[in-house]
Amino acid sequence: MLKYFKEISKYIGIVFFVILLILPPFAGLSPAGQRALAVFVLVLSFWVTHVLPLSVTSLLGIALLPLLNVMSLEQTFSLFGSKAIFFILGALILASGLYQTGLGSRLAFKIISFSGSSPLKLLYGILFSAAFLSLIMPAHAVAALLLPIVLEVVISLDLKPLESNYGKLLFLTMSWGAVIGGITTYLGGARNLLAVGLLEKHYGISIGFFEWIKYSWPLPTLLLIILAVIIAKFADIDIEDTSSSFEKLKAKSDARGGLSKSEKKMIAILGTVVLSWLFLSQLIDIAITALLGGVLIVAFKVVTWQEVEEYVNWGVILMYGGAVVVASSLVETGVTDWMSERFFSQLEIAPLLFVVLMAIFTSVLTEGVSNVASVAVILPLAYSAAEAYSLNPILLTLSVALSGGLAFLLPMGTPPNAIAFSSGYYEIKDALKWGLLLKVLGWIIYILVARFYWPLIGLDIFV
Repeated sequence: MLKYFKEISKYIGIVFFVILLILPPFAGLSPAGQRALAVFVLVLSFWVTHVLPLSVTSLLGIALLPLLNVMSLEQTFSLFGSKAIFFILGALILASGLYQTGLGSRLAFKIISFSGSSPLKLLYGILFSAAFLSLIMPAHAVAALLLPIVLEVVISLDLKPLESNYGKLLFLTMSWGAVIGGITTYLGGARNLLAVGLLEKHYGISIGFFEWIKYSWPLPTLLLIILAVIIAKFADIDIEDTSSSFEKLKAKSDARGGLSKSEKKMIAILGTVVLSWLFLSQLIDIAITALLGGVLIVAFKVVTWQEVEEYVNWGVILMYGGAVVVASSLVETGVTDWMSERFFSQLEIAPLLFVVLMAIFTSVLTEGVSNVASVAVILPLAYSAAEAYSLNPILLTLSVALSGGLAFLLPMGTPPNAIAFSSGYYEIKDALKWGLLLKVLGWIIYILVARFYWPLIGLDIFV
């Protein structure tokens, strides 16, 4: 049945691709924009159905853009050089150091020792660790730090890639914990600071660090609690206890004795990188720091380059890079502007419903376009449309930024998803199963927060 579904889905994507290519451009959309939309539809359908490997689908998208004169060859290839891609590359190299030196094994032992023999407690440990760390550092940095630790756990439990439900849950909770926690503070993601910057630019209004937390905290807190309940009540945990993992990791830790020279160097380099992410990100971009950290662990012989090559999932780099290129083509050719204008200009509805639909639109768009791009495109349009409604610009800013951070479905939606997917332990269909539910629950919680909590603390919908 699944085979036939894939075949049908593949042909549906191809049919829409061809239709968009031969139809005259939609009103307000350039010919290049319509061709970019056609490529996006085709690539998205292939990503979701996994007709081709994700990285191959991304390469197809990159090839089609200049072939169909959507963008020039040079512009298309230059977009592959997104800093998000190089952050993921540097982070995965650092993760290889944690894994190869055995430091990740030690950290995994510490985490699993707190959970005893309970698989559920271990899932909670990963989930809440990821969420907490994302309060103080970028969510994708958290995913990069936790990846080798979770990998040590699944290997110690002898969990098979793509087969073990528990293995899938470990990596998904790692990713989703980082995503949910990342919307809570400025430090969790660049879109939060971008949104505040746009608010200050347009209205001269600033939101302080703790003021943002005051507005944001109910959404991630309630979503984490609900996710924890879903895991406990409905998730298919196919192992009975984690005692074997504890024993194996303890044996490995005892056999190593004290910290090796490589581990000490790894701690020094990783500590420097994390401190830079925390305190120097305004001076040195986190992507540069991640790359420099990757260079240092090889230069100081923490690991060899051959070990790095064996660990890093290079297909994920290609997949995410292609996703950035295809999504960027929508921005460069004006498709995202056209979609936003069409969406907002057609609406003559109640103000609160307008804000809610705008937030949902942002949340949907961010699965295919980076959340930073989603915020950059939608917020200025929302500000313009909001003048007719006399809406509160702070409430608008929060609605777009918080909703834009809730990417749970596709690995190309946000770096934490891509990093977790690089483990090879789950497929897109596994993320869709629970990710779609989380998406809807996130919308419901957002609506409740906007309707009841924000007015309670003085943030009314109208200015």
